[in-house]
Amino acid sequence: MTPRIIDDHAIQAREQHIIDTTISLIEKEGIENLTMDKVVAAVPYSKGTIYKHFLGKEDLFLAIGNQAIRIMSELFSRAAQYQGCSRERMLLINISYLIYAILHPTLFKTVQCAKSPSVYGKSSEQRLSEQEHLEDKVMNIMTGIIQDAEIDNDFVIPEHMDLRQVCFSTWAMGYGSISLLSAEVDQCSASSGLVVERELFNQNNLLLDGYQWAPLTKDKDYKAALVQALQKVFPHELALMSSMGRELNFN
Repeated sequence: MTPRIIDDHAIQAREQHIIDTTISLIEKEGIENLTMDKVVAAVPYSKGTIYKHFLGKEDLFLAIGNQAIRIMSELFSRAAQYQGCSRERMLLINISYLIYAILHPTLFKTVQCAKSPSVYGKSSEQRLSEQEHLEDKVMNIMTGIIQDAEIDNDFVIPEHMDLRQVCFSTWAMGYGSISLLSAEVDQCSASSGLVVERELFNQNNLLLDGYQWAPLTKDKDYKAALVQALQKVFPHELALMSSMGRELNFN
């Protein structure tokens, strides 16, 4: 019997099905309990077929991590294209990071596992190269806003820092606030009374005021500007969050 030939589209669809099923398994059982045998049992493909797509559990983790970065990159790109000043756009990117974490909490947590040395050491070169490309794309989106701020004379990079260090500081602030305070991810025990979006907004303004990134908060109502920008750039995501009973509250 002649083997059935599967085209590239079908191969990609099958791989995506395996990834989506694995994400569902992680949601139900936790990433620490995932095994390839559980993945095999949950999809209509043989173990050999799955291993044609993924070298093992670690390679599958990295594929999930890459999917997460693609989703995040798309949100960041839309935020960066908003017709506002550079500081508004940077604030919008940080809030879009929270939107991503709320809508995709499993991806937010899994992508950190995908950054471990054990995952990198057991993943395919193709997937590692893909992640590098995706991360460069995200970095370029953020550094592009910083460069726009320099061109507009709204911001001067401190003498002891470079472009990537400024970018890292905004990223670290956003990731830390979301990781510690978001109920969708896992709140820390000391977070009682703190609302993640409000504190993310506050920390963003403290950081950028510290950089003297104009306009400063004393010169602009960033809360009103942010609410307007979110409605224009992320109406679909806000509607999805609303259907989950989740509204953003900056007061």
